[in-house]
Amino acid sequence: MDHFDEQLKQRARQEPFQTPPSYRRRVEETCVALEEDSPVQPRSHGRRRGTWRAWSAAAVVTLLVALPNVSGSAAKAMEQVPVLGSLVRVVTLRNYFYDDGHSSADVSVPQVNGAGQAGEDVNQAVQENIYQLLDEFYADVDQIAQGGGYQGLSVSYSVVTENEHWFTLRVNAVRTQGSSDEMLRYYHINKDTNQVVTLSSLFPEGSDYVTVLSQQVKSWLEGREDAFFYQEFTSIDPEQSFYWGEDGSLVLVFDEGSVLPASSGNPEVTIPAQVVQQLMDGA
Repeated sequence: MDHFDEQLKQRARQEPFQTPPSYRRRVEETCVALEEDSPVQPRSHGRRRGTWRAWSAAAVVTLLVALPNVSGSAAKAMEQVPVLGSLVRVVTLRNYFYDDGHSSADVSVPQVNGAGQAGEDVNQAVQENIYQLLDEFYADVDQIAQGGGYQGLSVSYSVVTENEHWFTLRVNAVRTQGSSDEMLRYYHINKDTNQVVTLSSLFPEGSDYVTVLSQQVKSWLEGREDAFFYQEFTSIDPEQSFYWGEDGSLVLVFDEGSVLPASSGNPEVTIPAQVVQQLMDGA
C-alpha cells in the first residue's frame, strides 16, 4: 500500500460521518439502472466482457460511496451544485442515450435553477426544442435501420456569458444523416431585470436595429473570399441568435449555409460595442 492510500485510510478514521443522503440515493439509482444483460449466444469473450462490466459497475458504486467518506469537507463540496453566478445555476436535468448500430443519440438536457420565472421560461423553451429534435430522431429510427443507413443526434450545452448583468446558455445540436448539420441556440437572462431577452428586446420600440445590423453583416461579407453569394443576403432575422462579447460587442450567430457555404460552419459577425450602445440608446 502506498503512502497516499495510507493517508486516505487515516483521514477516514479521523473524520467519521454519514454519507450524504443524495449520494446514497444516487448509488441506489445506479444499482437499479444496472439491468442484467439479455440472454445471448455464448461467445469466446463473453465471460471476460461480463467480468469487465461487473468491475465497471463496482467501480462506479465504490467511487460514489467511498469518496464522500474521505472527509467532511469533500462531501460538502460534492453536495453543492456548481454556481454560475449570484443568481443562476445550471444542471443536467437528464441524459438520453441510444444506439442500435444505425441510429445513435447522445443528448443532455440542461435545466436552469435559481432564476425565478426567467429560468422557468428558458427551461421550457430549451426542453421543447430538444424534445422536438428527439421526436424527429426516433421517428426515423425504423426507416433508417431497414434501409441500412445511419443517423446521429448529439446535443450539449455550455454557459457562454456569466457576469453581474447577463447570463447566456448555449445549446449545441448536431444532426447527422448523410451530412452533418449543426445548430446553435442562445438563451439570455438579464440579471438586472430577471427577464428573458431576445435580440428585439434589446432595443427601444421602433428602433431600426434590423437595418443597421444587417448593413454591418453586409460589410463583413463583402470582405470575405468565401462569401460567393453575399449579394443574396438581404437582412438578419429580427430575432437573430447572438451572444455578448467580453468588450460589450454583440456577436451575431448564423446557421450553417445561411450566409456562407455550409463548410464554413456557423458564421459569427461581431458588431462593435459603440454601434450596439447607440442602438440601445435609441440613436
